[in-house]
Amino acid sequence: MGDEVLSYAELDARSDALALRLAAEGVGAETPVVLFVDRSVDTVALVLGVLKAGGAYVPLDTRYPNSRIETILRTCAPPLVVTDRAMGHLDLPAGSAILTTAELSVPHGSSPPADGTSAPQAHVHPDGLAYVMFTSGSTGTPKGVAVTHRNVADLAADSAFASGDHRRVLLHSSLAFDGSTYELWVPLLSGGEVVVAPPGDLDLDALSKVIDDGRVTASFLTTSLFNLMAEEGSTALARLNVIWTGGEAASPVAMRRVAEACPGTTVNNGYGPTETTTFATSHRLRVPHDYRGSVPIGTPLDHTRTYVLDDRLRPVPVGVTGELYVGGAGLARGYLGRPGLTAERFVADPHGPAGSRMYRTGDLVRWNEDGELEFVARATSRSRSAASGSSRGRSNRS
Repeated sequence: MGDEVLSYAELDARSDALALRLAAEGVGAETPVVLFVDRSVDTVALVLGVLKAGGAYVPLDTRYPNSRIETILRTCAPPLVVTDRAMGHLDLPAGSAILTTAELSVPHGSSPPADGTSAPQAHVHPDGLAYVMFTSGSTGTPKGVAVTHRNVADLAADSAFASGDHRRVLLHSSLAFDGSTYELWVPLLSGGEVVVAPPGDLDLDALSKVIDDGRVTASFLTTSLFNLMAEEGSTALARLNVIWTGGEAASPVAMRRVAEACPGTTVNNGYGPTETTTFATSHRLRVPHDYRGSVPIGTPLDHTRTYVLDDRLRPVPVGVTGELYVGGAGLARGYLGRPGLTAERFVADPHGPAGSRMYRTGDLVRWNEDGELEFVARATSRSRSAASGSSRGRSNRS
């Protein structure tokens, strides 16, 4: 972040020290720890410290309204909230303690404890909770999606990110947005570098400067930001080797404009609800290609299963609209504290291995002749109960 650089050894030592401090505060297996902090190098170490202590991080966007923050706090009832700002004006649940980053700070270059213990001896299972990320709540109360270590590791290990193009990834999303899962863990779990953007909102000039100064090679851009940068003719796009974009239906005009202006940049249109750990499918922009209709959302990532089904969970033919279901390694555990809703949306997979589940996205899609998925519309309650063939779908995240 700017002039501050940590090696893996330094990051490891700092996060070990933070983990010991958090363990002393009672953080253990799957303990939810709310993080209400801005982006920084220390934030990356803090996230690692929570996981090393055995806990699960619950990120809050510092721009959230108080009512949303209080709803999330009531839902997860965290024993510990780590913050870099005052929270006295908020109604915290009983039993939630506040620990400021100043109280938690670890001197840079600090030595390991004298007893030789460098980190808590936490026993973390691959299916243990890694983080809880709350959906926008645009269709009701925000839902806390429980994501496991296995989910995150499988995303980072996907062949889509195996090239050297992801050696320097920009972390500019809020930790409370699932794009940060890609931005943080794809580079860290593959020996790459995380380039941390300054805290707060970035305008196009500031974002371009971070990309340039940080020699960023790959970045995730929301569809709206991608469209804006394409419209403004941002030269930063051409500096990137790879762009992943998603969150809303992709603009064919913006895609074509970037393809023509940045022939050396690979653009991927990604799709995936928070419930499937950031990305479930992707479409790599092909040049030349004339997108007369919509830009496809593509084909499944590794170890991901996608089905286009009718209302009886039967596969529909190519070109016929049905509801998209997703199964495989990215499937989250479910919704924190909401077993009924989990059972409703995470259902048995009759087409997969015995005992497997799939997530009902509520998005209506169809297979095209190229073997790729095309988003049609977001399903309504009426269209969900109708026979397949009606118009359905959505491309933005839950």
